Amino acid sequence: MISSAAPPSSATEALGMLKAAMGYLAAADATAMPADTQALCLQMLERANSISTAARTSVLAAFTSGQGYSADADYSPRAWLINRTRITKDIPGA
Repeated sequence: MISSAAPPSSATEALGMLKAAMGYLAAADATAMPADTQALCLQMLERANSISTAARTSVLAAFTSGQGYSADADYSPRAWLINRTRITKDIPGA
């Protein structure tokens, strides 16, 4: 059973909670988990991945529309993503 935590009150708080939760799962000894917990982790991580895609799309659209990238002297959201997040230059759809 998944316990219900208090919802975050801001985007910054939500991101902190997300980082803490993902850090916990990344550091956890999955071999010590019972199979039902491993299965639950896999199911919830897949759901989280889908939610992450929707959130990323929404935030990137707003960032692009507001030209947030220009504050860092980048000429496009693609350039900003490459320069600020150190992702590879092969960005599908960007």
